[in-house]
Amino acid sequence: MAFLIFDFDGTIADTLGAIVRITNRIAPEYGYSLTTPEKLKYYQSLSTQEMLKQAEIPLFRLPFLLRRVRKELSNELPTVPLVPHLSDALHELAAAGHQLMVMSSNSSKNIESFLVQHGIRDLFHMVQGGVGLLSKARSLRRIIQKRGMDFSQVIYIGDETRDVDASKQVGILMAAVSWGFSSREALAEQAPTFLIDHPRQLVGAAQTLVNPSWVRKARPGEKVAKPWL
Repeated sequence: MAFLIFDFDGTIADTLGAIVRITNRIAPEYGYSLTTPEKLKYYQSLSTQEMLKQAEIPLFRLPFLLRRVRKELSNELPTVPLVPHLSDALHELAAAGHQLMVMSSNSSKNIESFLVQHGIRDLFHMVQGGVGLLSKARSLRRIIQKRGMDFSQVIYIGDETRDVDASKQVGILMAAVSWGFSSREALAEQAPTFLIDHPRQLVGAAQTLVNPSWVRKARPGEKVAKPWL
């Protein structure tokens, strides 16, 4: 059995379009420029640390901005889609006996509402929201220790380079999904354990804990290896 801890925004919920609309709408209030399609593509090619260095808003204001975005997002969640084909993969993972959880910077209220809306809340054993922008490693470690999990049996699943960083700090396996915020190239550069292009491949990633000889690092630019399919 594997313990699969999912990020939410960009990994389960396709919130990118809604978040861009929200951050552009409140840009004048926070004093940063609008995100154009060109700027978004550029940001997606950067690591989280590189992006923060180029941020137009002081770091001490980011938590306030994040809380505002969460609040605004709650009004848009009814129109936010579930990542295509993810529901089938989640049901298959749960049926195989794997434990599914969510840990995210988004609010628990938003996450719970979305999961219920899409009929998948019962698949998850735990939902933890409100994690700090750069506090994912600490939160992951706390969850694993509190629940008595074997670190070698945990996979964190996320769509940003900071998710890869957090997993490495904790010493757990990482499945980086290419359908979220960070580009596939940016994720590959961080060498996650798995580089996932389709939700169905998450089932194969969990299976590697039964067949651990399959586990190896993805190389930059590499296509997903067949054992992961």
